[in-house]
This record gives sequence, structure tokens and C-alpha cells, in this order.
Amino acid sequence: MRALMAGLLLAATPSWAAEPPLRAGVVPDTPPFVQNDAAGQPGGFSVALFKAIAAEMKRDIVFTEAPMPALTAALTSGKLDLLAGPILATPEKASELLFVEGYVWSEYQFGSRPGAKLDALGDLRGKRLAVENDSEYAGWADRQQAKLGFTVVKLPTLAAVFDAVRQGQADASLTASPSLRAAGAGPDAVQAGFSLPETRTHVSAAVAETGVELRDEIEDALRCLKQNGTVAKLSAQWLGAQPGPEDLENMVVPGYGVPDLAGFDPKPRKSHCQN
Repeated sequence: MRALMAGLLLAATPSWAAEPPLRAGVVPDTPPFVQNDAAGQPGGFSVALFKAIAAEMKRDIVFTEAPMPALTAALTSGKLDLLAGPILATPEKASELLFVEGYVWSEYQFGSRPGAKLDALGDLRGKRLAVENDSEYAGWADRQQAKLGFTVVKLPTLAAVFDAVRQGQADASLTASPSLRAAGAGPDAVQAGFSLPETRTHVSAAVAETGVELRDEIEDALRCLKQNGTVAKLSAQWLGAQPGPEDLENMVVPGYGVPDLAGFDPKPRKSHCQN
């Protein structure tokens, strides 16, 4: 199989041959959603989930790792079929992408070193707040730093954000709550502080605005994996806690897409889960 673009990696899924492989973009260094294994191959929650989705669809899948702007450009130009994540479903992104129903809830959440827990916005005053560059969190920090009196430390990757807190180069972090949950395990834990409930949304995937049929096929497969427990199992593996019945890992959302965002379709779902 010829390389599709620089950095393209083959996923270890069965070869169905009936249809071409799905070309999926993922954002590197975004643990626990995307993180390379010891052999340098992409792994993590999003990668494992979309391998399972592709298998449910009887398709192969290949992954391209690149920053989100480059992936979005590749999607809109037809070089990719989908953005497998992690991508937060927001109104701004829904204006140019077509979202798939999410597979885990996410909120903006603050982290810190153990013993220095953050309980309220006032605790940020005088602190150095680490955020990933060109992210939603960096945008929030830029808008709030003068009002709340903290300094913004922008870093190139999510992993670098957590490392900055662990190594004392920053006092706090602002990231997605699932990423912080995963970073809160082990001896180098980053302690979870308060979150911003008004920012709650889906961690999701997206296709081009014209890709309605593909979006629906992906979402039908995702629904099957929610119903048979696969999504919850992967979440427990990568996020470290068993999701409950009200968590998106177990919740089938009516219609197709993310409710209240552009592109949502309330039409009834199909039932085609494989036995």
C-alpha cells in the first residue's frame, strides 16, 4: 500500500479489501488519546477506538499524525476521510466540520502539583498557567489572564504542559478533564483541581461537511461499540476509571452528530450491530 502522505502509519487491523482504508488524522502527543508506543506506532484511546470502529465497519484504517490545523486542511482537501481525535465539539469547529457523536465528556479543568490544589478561579492569581499552544485552553487563558492575574506559559504539546507542572516550570495546567484524569495516576501525578462546567462538551471525531453518509456510518459503528461495552472498556483502560451509565462511553445520543451544534441530524438511528 503506497504512502498517503508524510507521517502516514498503517493500523494493525484485518484487511477487508472490499473498500479502501479509512484515512484518519490524529493529533500526536495528546495522552491518553494519542500517544506512541515503544515502537513509535500510534496508540492511545482514540487510536484503539477507531481501530475498533473500522473493524465494525469492515474497513482497514490508516493514521496520520499532525497538528490540528494541518489535519483540518488535509480533511477539507480530501487527503483525509476523518479526524479521529481528540477533537472537542464546539460551535466554532462545527461551522466547518461535521461532528460524530462523542465518546467521552470533557470540561476545561485545572491541574497542579500534589499539595497545591486549585479550588477556584481566585487561586490562579500570581500563578504560571501552562496551556497547549493554539488550543482552546490557550484562547481562554489569553482572555482571562489580565482579569485573574496569572501568567500564561504556552507549550507545544499536551505532554509538555503536564511535564511543566511536574518539573516546576509552571504552577498549574489547563487542559481537557479526561487528559488530566489520565495524568493524575502514578508517581508523577498532576493533581486535579476545579473545572469549568459551562465548557462541558463531547470529545469527538469529525468528517468534512459533505461527508454525511460517512459520518452516519461511523456513528452507527460507534453506537454498536457503546452497546457491547467496548467503549467503556477502552475508557477504563486509558482513563483509569470505569464510566457510569450517564457517561458518553455508555450513552447513545439520539440522532446523528452532537446535539445543539451545526450538522446535528435528529433522524432515527439504524440498528445493524453485528452479532
